[in-house]
Amino acid sequence: MTSGTVVTSLAPHRVESPTLLLHSGDVRIPVIARKSAPVRRAPGAFTRWREQADAMEITPHVVVEPPDGNGLRKIVIDGKPAGRVWSHHELQKILQRADVAPDAEIEWRGGDLTVWPAHSWRRRTAGTVMAVGFLATAAMCTWIGMKDSLDALTFAGRVTGFLFLFMAAAELIAALTCFDYWRNRKKEYSGPVLLLGALIELFVGSVLLLMYAANRDKPSITLCLALWVGIVVCASWSLWVLCRCRVWKVLRYPGRIAVGAIVSTLLVITNLTYTQIYLPSMSRPLLQGSAEIGAPSLNRDGTKMYLRVRLHLKNSGGVPVHILGSIYWIQVKVASEPKDMYKLLKPGQLVQPPGRELSAQEEISEDVVVEIKNPGQKEYAAVTAQVEAYAFRQDRMTIDASFERSGEWRGKLKREGKDDDPPGPLPPSKDYKRYQAGISQSSELLNLTRGRERVTVWWMYRPAPVVYIDVASPDDRRAFDLDNPGERRRAADRYGLAFVRGSMAQTPYTELLREAQAHRPE
Repeated sequence: MTSGTVVTSLAPHRVESPTLLLHSGDVRIPVIARKSAPVRRAPGAFTRWREQADAMEITPHVVVEPPDGNGLRKIVIDGKPAGRVWSHHELQKILQRADVAPDAEIEWRGGDLTVWPAHSWRRRTAGTVMAVGFLATAAMCTWIGMKDSLDALTFAGRVTGFLFLFMAAAELIAALTCFDYWRNRKKEYSGPVLLLGALIELFVGSVLLLMYAANRDKPSITLCLALWVGIVVCASWSLWVLCRCRVWKVLRYPGRIAVGAIVSTLLVITNLTYTQIYLPSMSRPLLQGSAEIGAPSLNRDGTKMYLRVRLHLKNSGGVPVHILGSIYWIQVKVASEPKDMYKLLKPGQLVQPPGRELSAQEEISEDVVVEIKNPGQKEYAAVTAQVEAYAFRQDRMTIDASFERSGEWRGKLKREGKDDDPPGPLPPSKDYKRYQAGISQSSELLNLTRGRERVTVWWMYRPAPVVYIDVASPDDRRAFDLDNPGERRRAADRYGLAFVRGSMAQTPYTELLREAQAHRPE
């Protein structure tokens, strides 16, 4: 017998007798083995055995990978990624969703169940701080954007308003993304979204602080300054945390995206600088004032001479303006005095009510008649007339409608205790009429960074007619200083405030008297 092969078959509860074939040359001898006794099993044993085998077959293979640079551990179930978790509690949630038994065997790599580098309280604190910073920035951008996109006085201001609305939307998205990034990071690009939100937050806070520092004034709301500082600090900390996590690694071309962001930021800064700083400092109202002395006339007795003077004020520019204050005076030069001495004949306001709008190329004219008694007995050398006005550009600020009705004489202001709010530039013995009202900047962005301001206008008619203008904060109690040109320059740069003194019209008195006598009625 050189070789043998056994063929078996398995049937339930019985085992067939095997047949052994013996080979000897060309002769095959069958040998029948003895039949063994049937195998008896306990009732239900086979069923329990099958259930155990099935349980062993369906038990999933769970692997917990080592922590990555951010402290997340990847979970793999049967070779398929099931997510990334920060803690053992989150691991149990993933296993429960995958129908894995709590006591299932887990293969731990890079540390056991006690190794969780990312502490929950640190993550929650970081996510909360970032979300609060994003929401604060979104609220500030929404406030500025809603007002400027609808009510800004210039086209550039409205474009800036829509830009702030866009940044507000981006900050809201970043705030919502914080929940994904600091929990399970299901979204691949949640990190770059937070990075963009932090950059916008830093940009907004820095722009507001720089504009506040450039204006050197109090913000309209005292808490605004603290909020802007907090936004910058929060944005700087957020950028530091995100850069340590290298959140840009998921981007395909991070270098190109960074260059695009830098170029866009530079364009926005250039636009804000051009529209909010350069244009206001270069644009000035173009007003022209003039006076014409007309033909004189005498009454029948020759005791009175009437002189007609036509006064002009024209907006020769392309932008509407508001006339804050205007004054004219007609006077005569005394010939008997060795020095130039003038006697006032008639002062008055040319533009009424004050604050009236003067459109582009619009002109205001008024005829004033002056009476000179006993003209033949006067020793006058000449008659002069002149116009003076203050105006500001309509696209640079708005003034409250109450301005034209706010005129009060000094006596009434003193009785009400308002004559020193602010202290006027005039000596106590001189009377004046004062107009006062609040003003608003050309955009809400400037209102927030410059604060509340008001304009005060004083008219004094005698002994010499003059108009004084002061633009300052309502809380500023400093007296108006005529010798300080810096304040007037500041108002001119901010609001396009312009002082216009028209050319002086002058005619010899003897010539006027001779012409009047020639046309004297009989």
